[in-house]
Amino acid sequence: MMLRDRGKIKWTALMLPEHVERLRAWQAEDAVLTRSEPDEQQLEEWNYIIATAMETHQAITITHWQTGKRVTDDFYIHCLEPEKRQLRIVTIDGGARILSLLDIETISKIG
Repeated sequence: MMLRDRGKIKWTALMLPEHVERLRAWQAEDAVLTRSEPDEQQLEEWNYIIATAMETHQAITITHWQTGKRVTDDFYIHCLEPEKRQLRIVTIDGGARILSLLDIETISKIG
């Protein structure tokens, strides 16, 4: 006869409600994503990808932060405004947007 393991369920009966509440809070803290700042080498690579995409009018994939979540979309670059730290982009369906360089996580070529 094989024992059936109940996983976490078997341990919750032995925990105080305060402990269960604290464990759930820790799990919620672990689920929060943190932003990372790009280093100089990464900025140089992004600059090259952006310049190439602008010259050849090719779409690029940008992963960026939007309302606390990471979002990945394909865009065309309209222009880069380094003094404002903004990237003016055009979505694949033709909508114009402004994206802060501080919100960008990754930039890569399509294909």
